[in-house]
Amino acid sequence: MPERIAFDGVWKSYPRWDATSRTLKALLLRRVPGFMTPSARRWALRDVSLRLRPGSITGLIGPNGAGKSTLLRLASGVGAADRGRITLPPDTASVLSLGYAFSPDLTGRENAYTAALMAGLAPHAARAALSPSLRFAELEDFADAPLRTYSDGMKLRLAFGVIAQLAPQALLLDEVLAVGDLRFQRKCIDHIEGLKDAGATILMASHGIDQVAELCDDAVWLQAGSVRAVGPAEAVVGEYREAMRSATLERTPPQGAGEDDLELRRNRFGSQELVIERVRVVGSADGELDVGGRLEVHLELRPTAGRIRAPIVGMSIHRVADGLLCYDGSTEADGVIIGDVERPLTVELCFPGLDLLPGEYVLDLGVYEGAWAFAYDYHWHAYALTVVGGVPDRGVFRPRHAWTIGQ
Repeated sequence: MPERIAFDGVWKSYPRWDATSRTLKALLLRRVPGFMTPSARRWALRDVSLRLRPGSITGLIGPNGAGKSTLLRLASGVGAADRGRITLPPDTASVLSLGYAFSPDLTGRENAYTAALMAGLAPHAARAALSPSLRFAELEDFADAPLRTYSDGMKLRLAFGVIAQLAPQALLLDEVLAVGDLRFQRKCIDHIEGLKDAGATILMASHGIDQVAELCDDAVWLQAGSVRAVGPAEAVVGEYREAMRSATLERTPPQGAGEDDLELRRNRFGSQELVIERVRVVGSADGELDVGGRLEVHLELRPTAGRIRAPIVGMSIHRVADGLLCYDGSTEADGVIIGDVERPLTVELCFPGLDLLPGEYVLDLGVYEGAWAFAYDYHWHAYALTVVGGVPDRGVFRPRHAWTIGQ
């Protein structure tokens, strides 16, 4: 099957603006032909070649600065590659991060109309698409408010609402499923899968590697602007996870004096640039939790190396008897954005009713770099949880249920 989207030997660089390049002399030299040296450029993409087939979803993964957004911007016509060629069908649509081309002074309705025109619709078709765009975005009541009053999630919904009125052969998405409530994310995913079933080719960048493994057919792992791995999504995500574990271990400092239950390189790993200072697991009395009881986990985070950009907090629950993973979740998976951390911060996770069956469990807690490249601080099997109750059921959990017998 012929490819729908192709990148052939794509290179892209930007000026390197370091502390020594901000002098007047340096700025003037940059503007004089012949004075630009190779060391004055930063390569965002290096010889990227990809083939994407029709009727497929491909996920772009990699740490911050790997080149994911640069690749999508070039494919969207925002800038040009230094070398190489990008081939796309003429009716390609894109949603760059949070309404890249929106104007804060225009209303939502005006921005939707402009976005429809930029997507290639004729003026009459753009006007006809306004109502369904706003309806898909669930923003009819805010259509005439200026965009500067919109939250990030509302901007995303507006951008996707316009794209939802198109039937492109190719769709480019940059982190569009990272903001907004889970219900709207599901709505967007359903639409994306519908386009795929109709034969469209979708290329999407995402920090959510679980989402890529679940949603995408293939995945591309970018590292420092180059393709490190490409193939079936589940396999590439597995390689990425293994690299994250290795990077975390490499960044873990040796154990220091005075630490007790947690020991670096034994049950605590990570760079320690952002540490989990204190943890409280709040359940029933005596450290036990009744089946279906309320569980709260409180974490106190403290940065040790200046500002930490948008970390992710995760937690998992394992059964002690056999190591079975019973739960694994994160702030990212639930659409919760922590934002930059510059001072101590408290994160709380609450389960109003934890329906695990009686037994001994352990909690893993971690705070991770925003693209899952490594852990800042990961506590492995460090917190015990005992679930009690006279329940004869077997398995892992006891969902709320009721029997009804009738004639």
